[in-house]
Amino acid sequence: MMQVLGLFVRTVVEGLRHCTRWLPIVGLVLVLPGAAMAAGGLVISPQLVELDSRQRSKVLTLANRGEETQTYRISVINYRMDPDGSLYPADTPSAGEGFATGLFRYAPRQITLEPGRPQTVRILYRRPANLGEGEYRSHLLFQQVPKARPATASRNNAAGLSIAIEPIFGITVPVIVRHGKLEATGELTDLNTTSVNGGTGISLRIARSGSKSLRGDLVASVDGENLGRLNNVAVYLSTPYREIVLPLSPEVAKAAAGREVVVEYRPRGDNAGPPIASGSVVLQ
Repeated sequence: MMQVLGLFVRTVVEGLRHCTRWLPIVGLVLVLPGAAMAAGGLVISPQLVELDSRQRSKVLTLANRGEETQTYRISVINYRMDPDGSLYPADTPSAGEGFATGLFRYAPRQITLEPGRPQTVRILYRRPANLGEGEYRSHLLFQQVPKARPATASRNNAAGLSIAIEPIFGITVPVIVRHGKLEATGELTDLNTTSVNGGTGISLRIARSGSKSLRGDLVASVDGENLGRLNNVAVYLSTPYREIVLPLSPEVAKAAAGREVVVEYRPRGDNAGPPIASGSVVLQ
């Protein structure tokens, strides 16, 4: 997940002092599909860390696709997911879920990336002896460290006040720790044709039940021909369902009007197999 964490505001008052302040922003969140995510030139792969008694370590690869050297501070943050998929910082876990804070180590804590020279972050699972059975989730936050710039006053401002606003980007990667025998099932319900961005889409609900989260790809098709796809759709333990709108290819959707569209929620990666859930709707 890429998030604009805030605006870094530099204020210069001529003859007085240099003041640096943070202005937080709420709601500017962009989820990017694919095996890597990008923000301010930073690319991270993979985009999910899963740890258990068999998979006790993971390596993340970080690359800078920008033109300038950038430094990123790495920390742990906890989020709660709402039914619309939005993630909000949380101090306490929801009923039935737990935070993974303290269940893993990572190094380094800060990294400086030159363009075109990837580096790695290693994550190690550390299970306490009294850990209860369940799924635990936290997120690694890769936060861009703003560069120090010389304070200069604006010649165009009679009061000698100059303000420069710089966006501060961050990427979060979920770290999920599972302990014990956990299961989950999913169901697709409430499928309907809807309008999205001037085109056609399918609105639906992914209902989750069980003791662990779900993650998969939503694929819509007619007679095996793909109409649309959303990759890496998660339903965490903090919500029993997700409300989704799946955009469809305009050309194919127009040709498929009046026909039955099959939507499948397919598992990802090593868990690939039969669909987690499926449903259908007649395209209007």
